[in-house]
Amino acid sequence: MHIDSFFACSNSSFDDAELIIFGIPYDQTQSFKPGSRFAPSAIREASWNFEDFSLFFGKDVDRKVFDAGNVCVDGSFEDIILETKNMLKKIGDRSIVVLGGEHTITYSVAKNIDKTTFVVFDAHFDMRDEFDGSKYNHACTVRRIMEKHDVVLIGVRSCTKEELEFADSEGVNYFTSFECIENWNRVLKELDKILPDKIYLSLDMDVFDPSYAPGVSTPEPFGLAPLNFLQFLSKFKEKIVGMDVVEVIPDSERVTPSLAAKLIIEYLCAP
Repeated sequence: MHIDSFFACSNSSFDDAELIIFGIPYDQTQSFKPGSRFAPSAIREASWNFEDFSLFFGKDVDRKVFDAGNVCVDGSFEDIILETKNMLKKIGDRSIVVLGGEHTITYSVAKNIDKTTFVVFDAHFDMRDEFDGSKYNHACTVRRIMEKHDVVLIGVRSCTKEELEFADSEGVNYFTSFECIENWNRVLKELDKILPDKIYLSLDMDVFDPSYAPGVSTPEPFGLAPLNFLQFLSKFKEKIVGMDVVEVIPDSERVTPSLAAKLIIEYLCAP
């Protein structure tokens, strides 16, 4: 089987593509298991195992897709924000799929796009104002995004008391994994009421139970199933203007990069 260094669904030139894939292989602040800087390559490799057809959606990838490689992650996080800005400037108003990297990379995108609502699938609130002496830490990502964008959290099940109090004081819409597991259809109905016409989707792979995604930086029990995410895509795909997949730590059996690649392909197939 042929395996190449770009995402398998890349079927277009940069100029003709409707959707651009690019990676941000950065993991400087990960506080438990490091290694997500290797994830963009691992996800690309895993993508070659799958068909470009989704049985769930009943269709092929019919969008023009180009994999633009990785942005440079040398230097400070401010440098990465600038590199991301330059990439997004070249891409223009086309849709994107960003391969992380730790969750901090989502802020480098959020900093450089117009105001929208960020829907974040994540086990953690990520609302600390500072962690390990830095405001640009994976544990601060949602707090930083909220400085510019509205945020909706799905699948959360870990936070500090202070983070929960901050979320409630700011009126953040969040749905715990316990709510989602108990009555996912009700959660989807609630989301239908609150989500605007355009959303950016950030998928932290630790939102899934570790039985589905063992290769993440900070695994948390009592997580969602991948089917929950597919059902979300089925209902809200037309609203999504871009997405990222973050916090994959390539595991020896390639379980988590494979799941990440499969979910990206499902997103590309979703009508």
